[in-house]
Amino acid sequence: MKNVALNLFRITTLVVFIQLLLGGLVTFEFLGVLPHIVLGFIILALAVAIVIAEFTAEPEIKPARMMSIGLLVLVLIQIMLGYATLDSGSAIIAWVHLLNSLLIFGLLVSATVLLSFWSRGLGVPGRTKD
Repeated sequence: MKNVALNLFRITTLVVFIQLLLGGLVTFEFLGVLPHIVLGFIILALAVAIVIAEFTAEPEIKPARMMSIGLLVLVLIQIMLGYATLDSGSAIIAWVHLLNSLLIFGLLVSATVLLSFWSRGLGVPGRTKD
């Protein structure tokens, strides 16, 4: 089951990268907001799927489970920030929206590396064997 979570983390990392590119196109008005919003809700669905995959997987890897919860929380915050940015047009809220998206991307890359180590039998990075 960990391979399911790993594949979901990989796919979501790619989708978030595309979302970052779309965000730039929306910011500079090369693209309307609808594709960006739709992709945002696809990312939300992927985040929910990751949480489900992590909490049903055996054996349990606590860091990956915590990262999945963190991902879901950050994505929910991201959606609220996105709507706040559209509603207010505030550059500060847009900047926080961008900052949060980079946190999401970083979390996804970290979780993908963590689960890649585990799936190859290398254990959890940073953890020593007793």
